[in-house]
Amino acid sequence: MSSSLVGWIVVIPLAVGIGWLVWFTWNNNLKLDERIAAGDNELLSSSSFKITEVIKAPNGSRVEEIKSQVLPQDPAGYIRQVLPDGRIALIPVQVAPSEIKSVHSTMNTNQQPPVM
Repeated sequence: MSSSLVGWIVVIPLAVGIGWLVWFTWNNNLKLDERIAAGDNELLSSSSFKITEVIKAPNGSRVEEIKSQVLPQDPAGYIRQVLPDGRIALIPVQVAPSEIKSVHSTMNTNQQPPVM
């Protein structure tokens, strides 16, 4: 009987503490959502929140971090880019004339290499 009583003495405060923690977190999130919706400028200078970026965008907009890629450059002045649908696009880039190398087709025998 006494072990059962000790168990309840431990369990009841623990359950109350967990319940209070869940309610406190839920209530703070609700208040924060209301302050954001109201456009509360005090949030920007508050020590309770860490603001990393402020973006003015339409409702439903998302910010996604995109890793930058070093794109290989084709010697003929094009960058090969894979499009979201899987196709490949060659995007022309402006190159100084001194950097352009002579490129000509070997498939057509009557085409002469460019004169530089």
